[in-house]
Amino acid sequence: MEIKDISEIDDRTLRKGSQIIISASGESFLTGFSELINRFTREKGSRGILLSTIWSANALTRRIGMSKLPKGALRVIDTFSLSLGSKVSSNPDFIFLPTPAPLESILVEIERAIRNKNNNSSFLVLDSLTFINSYYTKGQLSEFFHYLLNRMLEEEITVVIFDQVLDQDDPTKRLLTSIMDRTIILSNGGEQE
Repeated sequence: MEIKDISEIDDRTLRKGSQIIISASGESFLTGFSELINRFTREKGSRGILLSTIWSANALTRRIGMSKLPKGALRVIDTFSLSLGSKVSSNPDFIFLPTPAPLESILVEIERAIRNKNNNSSFLVLDSLTFINSYYTKGQLSEFFHYLLNRMLEEEITVVIFDQVLDQDDPTKRLLTSIMDRTIILSNGGEQE
């Protein structure tokens, strides 16, 4: 499906437990990412987890307007800030991991977040398949995503993975498109099917 705006994604597509990949780049990615986080947290009042691989905590806070989100609506697993040496905020909604973070560490933090009864997560967003793809082998990512997607299905947590490369020949993307519910292309010139 090809769309121009996140608002074109039907609520049935984002139902509990659904799993989708959104391919977008440039301005489409930047606005689409922010709009999706706002849709989950501000419009629907949901709580969730963001696995951040491309923005520091400070940049991400500005990008999605964390101060405007409902308190405690988004738990961020930040795998980027420590590599920059940037000042780590004392915000309890951020968990900081080194870059490249071991995939096991990421899974442990996701598990902690979904087991936290105060969080009550209903969605998980990965901001960049493209970035995570450059740090790990095909086998590592295959094992990681099989476990992650099955675990999210068990908990009926909606999963959205953003990908900035439209290359269908990438082995990880081929694997994900074969086991996930839907692939959406977000572009300025798109039309919904």
